Amino acid sequence: MRIVFTALCLLWASVVVAVAPAAPDPWRKVPRPPTACYTSQDKYYEEIDAAIEAMNSEIYRQDEINKQIEEQLTNLDPMEKQSRMQNYLMQNPQEAAKFMQAAQAQGAAAEADVNKDAANEQKLDADLKGIQSRYDAALDKVIGPLNANLKALGISESGTPQKTVDAGIVIVKKINAEYEKLCPALWGTSGPFNEWLKRYKEHLVQDHLPYTDNLETAKAVQFTMFGIPADKFQSTVTMETVVKYMRQAQKVFNYRPGAPR
Repeated sequence: MRIVFTALCLLWASVVVAVAPAAPDPWRKVPRPPTACYTSQDKYYEEIDAAIEAMNSEIYRQDEINKQIEEQLTNLDPMEKQSRMQNYLMQNPQEAAKFMQAAQAQGAAAEADVNKDAANEQKLDADLKGIQSRYDAALDKVIGPLNANLKALGISESGTPQKTVDAGIVIVKKINAEYEKLCPALWGTSGPFNEWLKRYKEHLVQDHLPYTDNLETAKAVQFTMFGIPADKFQSTVTMETVVKYMRQAQKVFNYRPGAPR
C-alpha cells in the first residue's frame, strides 16, 4: 500500500508544488581533479575534504528545515489527514483516476531503478579494482627490478659504505624517474582513473539521482495534498550524491604515491 501511495505521489509531481527554488548546482563545488604525480605536490586532499565538510554542513542545515516540515505531516491527526486527502482527490477527480491506474506500474519501475543502481555500482567497483591492479602491475614491471636491485645493496641506517649508499641513491632516482614517465598516462585527464571517475559520475546522475530525487519529490507532493506549507522544503539528494562522488574521488586520487622516494 505504501508503494502505491508513493507511486501516486510521484505521478502527482507534475502538480505545482510550493517548495524552495532550486539551489545552485552543487556539482560546481567539486574541486578540479589533480594533475600532480604525488599527493604532496598539490592540495587536492585538503580541498576536497573542505568541500565535503562544507556541503555536509549545508545538508545538515537543510535537513533540519525539512524535518520541521515533515513533522507537521507526521503529527497530523489521522482522521484529519484522511479528510484532507479525500478533499484533494475530490477536487482533482480526473487526475486521481488516471494516477491510481498507473500507480502500480510506477512502484514496479521504482524497484527496477533500485536494482539497476545497485548492479551498476557493483560493476563500477569491480572496474576500479581492475584499474588499480593494472596500475600496480604496470609499475611493478618497470620499478620491480629496480626495487630488487635496491634491496640487494643491503643498505642500513648504520655501517653501510658510502659507495653503496651512493649506488642506492642512483637507483632511487631511477625509480622516481620511471614512475614519473608513467604518471601522465595513469593520472592524466584521459588516464584510466579520471576516465573511471567520469563513468562513476554518469552512473550517479543517470542511475542513482533520478529515483532517489523522486522520493523527495513525493514528499513535497504530500505536503501539497495535506495542505502543509512547504516553501522552504528542499531536497538534499543531489548534495548527498555529490558528497558520495567526492568521497570516491578522494579515495581514487589518494592512490597516488605521497612523494618521491
